[in-house]
Amino acid sequence: MKFAMKSSFGYPVLITVILSLLIPLPCIAGSSDILIIKEGSQMDWADAHIDNGLVAAYVSSTRPPAIKVYHAEGRIVTEIPLSREVMKLDALEISDGRVYYSEYNPEEPGYMRNETVYEYDLATQEKRIIYTTSGPQQKITKIAASGDNVVLLGGSNNQVLILHTRSNGTSRQIFTSNNMIHGLAIDGDRILWGCERVDREPGREIHVYTISTGVDYIIPESKSVRTFGYGDISGDNVVWVMTAKEPDSLNGVPVTVESYNIRLMDLISKKSSSIEISETAPMTDPHISKNIIAWVKKPEIDYNNSDTGTIRIYDIGTGTFSDLTSEVASISDFNNGIVLWHKLKPMSFRVTFLSGNVSVTSSSTTHTDASPERTDTTSTPAPESPARAIIIVLAVLAGIVVHVTMKRKRGR
Repeated sequence: MKFAMKSSFGYPVLITVILSLLIPLPCIAGSSDILIIKEGSQMDWADAHIDNGLVAAYVSSTRPPAIKVYHAEGRIVTEIPLSREVMKLDALEISDGRVYYSEYNPEEPGYMRNETVYEYDLATQEKRIIYTTSGPQQKITKIAASGDNVVLLGGSNNQVLILHTRSNGTSRQIFTSNNMIHGLAIDGDRILWGCERVDREPGREIHVYTISTGVDYIIPESKSVRTFGYGDISGDNVVWVMTAKEPDSLNGVPVTVESYNIRLMDLISKKSSSIEISETAPMTDPHISKNIIAWVKKPEIDYNNSDTGTIRIYDIGTGTFSDLTSEVASISDFNNGIVLWHKLKPMSFRVTFLSGNVSVTSSSTTHTDASPERTDTTSTPAPESPARAIIIVLAVLAGIVVHVTMKRKRGR
């Protein structure tokens, strides 16, 4: 500022800078949504997952049918054709440079249909069969993989979990539910899933199974009619969702979905807390990667338009929230700072990097008792738009031009 006041051209520059600071500027969001794939309509079956910056996506309207693998910035890596053009997918996963998928022939009668689970190595481009169902109406509808372990959700009614060990090629059942299994996730040596209570009391519960020991730990507070059965795991942290209000229920299972309570547990300390509670937003499905939790918050249930959500981010280490991007139907996957999400009209998958957050609130209090209490939050301003700095630079240049022009006119 001293330089501006003492130099011969300082006054016009100073005036221009002051005026530029007074001009209101729109906030430019740092978020950059990258379109990965846009095909088909809302009625097409579609799925996509992300791992280490690679996205595996499938849309049933693709002809010929194929799994497409992309870099997170949108460049296609390869296409994995199905064994025959008539074939369909039931499940898809990408992990550690390998794509897993279950394939079936829809022209076969359901009572005699078998499904085949393939592993495709992206480095060698080799495909091999790792599992085949046997018996009537057996399916594989979800796949979760981490390192040497591949978990398959199947059976005739999504009630069986099968663990495949890549190193020795063996497969074994590790759990059978008395009803459907819902969420499924794996990280390292631990598998997470949600299901109806094994004691046959009303409600659902969240299981964490340790592969090396065979111990099946049920989170005590998750045994509730409020538990929805969906969650995720990363390291020692487990996140799952409950209803925030006492739900209407059908046979002990929540059917009211107009509220949510996102719960977080540290598996070492066994301490849990409520991350966010909403009594008006529809139920959501939380994801976790390292110390970051991601979920979609919607203003209300809108059956005519599903693309109304905003991706919410919570940083466990700093206790801060941020809103990442909007007009979202749901999150498909979350890995290493990249959120893979989708719209339904038309069906499209996009990625957003966490560095593009647009607003922040910091948590002042997190309750760590076993009961779901509300987390108090206080707002803090969003980061200032970088556009203002650009305008200031342009203003300085403009001031210099004005000064030079005026000086030339005086010299004439």
